[in-house]
Amino acid sequence: MNTHNPLTILLYHGVTREKSFGIENVSVKHIQAEAFEKHMQYLKKHTTVLSMDDVSEICHRQEAFPEHATAVTFDDGFKNNYTVAAPILSDYQIPATFYLCSGVINTDLMFWVDTLEAAINATKEKTISLTLESPRVFDLSNPEKKIEALISIKHYCNKSLVPEKDSVLMDIIHTTKTEPTIENAVNYQKLSWNEVKELDQNPLFTIGGHSLYHDILTRFTEPKKMEEDIQLTLQLLTYHLGHDVSHFSYPEGQQDHYNETIIQV
Repeated sequence: MNTHNPLTILLYHGVTREKSFGIENVSVKHIQAEAFEKHMQYLKKHTTVLSMDDVSEICHRQEAFPEHATAVTFDDGFKNNYTVAAPILSDYQIPATFYLCSGVINTDLMFWVDTLEAAINATKEKTISLTLESPRVFDLSNPEKKIEALISIKHYCNKSLVPEKDSVLMDIIHTTKTEPTIENAVNYQKLSWNEVKELDQNPLFTIGGHSLYHDILTRFTEPKKMEEDIQLTLQLLTYHLGHDVSHFSYPEGQQDHYNETIIQV
């Protein structure tokens, strides 16, 4: 394959018009709409924007990408993909692929990273004690310390097997004395199935899978559970959309978060 022309894949999660409070959205997972629109203006003027179907076909044909090739993608399935991002993409006629955690669509469930963020953000506790590799005390006395704790705990959970990660989350909720819900921030809200169908019916947009609940696929203790997660993810999408789904994005996506077995499944 001629790789002289590189491909740049832009990965977004959310586009928002909301103001954040405390440490909510501290990672800027949801970028402001004005910034996103500037991105799209730039892409339209200076790049060749491809759909992920285009990318797949070019790879299969072993052809070179056009000059300044880019693709726009979104992970997870936040409602603001439909309410904020999609209208901007439509205005500029830019194709995008939305990789969805199908187990959270049309629910009030929260992603584990958002649960962690919301609990630490809302707590009135000045310190919390957790057992990670060893017992640790986290200082939550000000926003900067909360951010440090959030980064550290998230890093540990990303390395952990799914049951251990789930146990840490339960401990966080207990020790922070909070009840994280999507009411904590508009940005936590998820797409409905009707919104997913509308996105799917727009010829600019493509729907893909992204696991059921955003668990890292290499962190399941049993291969069967990983297989079930992938199969159910795609079956749910196929059922609601009425057609097969051929695109999939691995949660987190780092080198140790997927392997050849997962690719084959």
